[in-house]
Amino acid sequence: MHFRIFLISLILGTTGVFSQELVDIDPTYGGLKPLPELSQGQVKAMEGLKLDVKGLHEEIQKRLNFLAQEKKFNDGKYIQSSIAREQFQYPTKKRSIVNHQFTLNVTGGDRSQSLKDIEIWTRKSSTTKHVEYIDTKIMRVNKPVADDEWKSMKISIKKITSSGTTNEEFAITEIYEPDQRVLIATMYRNKLREIISSIDRYINAKGRGLTDDIRFINNEMNTSGQYQELE
Repeated sequence: MHFRIFLISLILGTTGVFSQELVDIDPTYGGLKPLPELSQGQVKAMEGLKLDVKGLHEEIQKRLNFLAQEKKFNDGKYIQSSIAREQFQYPTKKRSIVNHQFTLNVTGGDRSQSLKDIEIWTRKSSTTKHVEYIDTKIMRVNKPVADDEWKSMKISIKKITSSGTTNEEFAITEIYEPDQRVLIATMYRNKLREIISSIDRYINAKGRGLTDDIRFINNEMNTSGQYQELE
């Protein structure tokens, strides 16, 4: 019986089944070599998302002049952050504080900014009382605008615990599961839409303020009454 198992193992090893598994071991991402795209549908989805992202980058670029006129850049950065919210993990008693942020990094001088890259951050910190393992996770996605290829997108996760700090960084193309690559690319596309909406809300609020001022001037000047000489 033992000889039979050994013989089967030997045959499979020589035919490439076991040897292929050894070849596919790669230390760059958890010891596993990234899988290729498994379907044409996934390839098509990633190509469509790439076009969407390129168009959204261009839309953000169009809004940089307005932000520059409003003097919203500080050291080549424009930042918006969300209000922190508390997150509960049922049915456990674990609690966390979560907040989000995006950063537009630009190059150039006044009124001639060019969008360099976009960073999207999420910070999640445990606030559960009376537990030994308290941790903070800082998740970051960075995409250079000049490079349309997905391999330029970098994802990093920083974990801070009582035992120390660890950092991991990898490209989206190194994600092991192809479905997760599509999900991350989709998330980034959707975040770009949120960024545009956030900037547009500020632009519209500014416009409404000016509109209200003009309306006030128009109404008051139309009700000035008769002019007369003052004695």
